[in-house]
Amino acid sequence: MLSIRPANSAEAQDLARIGLAAWEKAIRVWGEDADRLRENAKQAYFDFCTRCWPDIMVAEWDGDLAGWGACEKADDFITDLWVHPDFQGRGIGTALLAEIEEGIRKRGFTVARLDTHARNAAAIKLYKRLGYQVKSYFVTYSEPLDEDIDKVEMIKEFEPGAIASEQGLDEDGTYTM
Repeated sequence: MLSIRPANSAEAQDLARIGLAAWEKAIRVWGEDADRLRENAKQAYFDFCTRCWPDIMVAEWDGDLAGWGACEKADDFITDLWVHPDFQGRGIGTALLAEIEEGIRKRGFTVARLDTHARNAAAIKLYKRLGYQVKSYFVTYSEPLDEDIDKVEMIKEFEPGAIASEQGLDEDGTYTM
């Protein structure tokens, strides 16, 4: 049985392990050397989970920690979504994402944004299935990993035309005043 709830500070180390395991599985698919990056990634997950636990939603499967997601600045940007490999394929990521999106809606935003590694085909496929569209491709420096990363930004409109109206555009893409 799946349940979703806010994280607590005592779970930081366990949540960091979940994030690291999910990250390692994802990057191995496209041939990245997880061993080379593991220590930096491990520290980055622990630092994030220790610092941002109030912004993390946790998924439990039959009482076991299974995944987590975060919207760390309480805005419309989802910073993290991780499901431990042992629990993937059960709808946990979908449920976590829905819970985080509901929080974004309650804060008054009409869209949700996120980014993911450009080679993370499984995540991109999931996000597209759940209504996200690729908005842009970019390269960014990751301080914790000490390297550049190819990413895609994705966006989901909660209401049709939300992006156009937030950017001052008519439905046809022309600017309004």
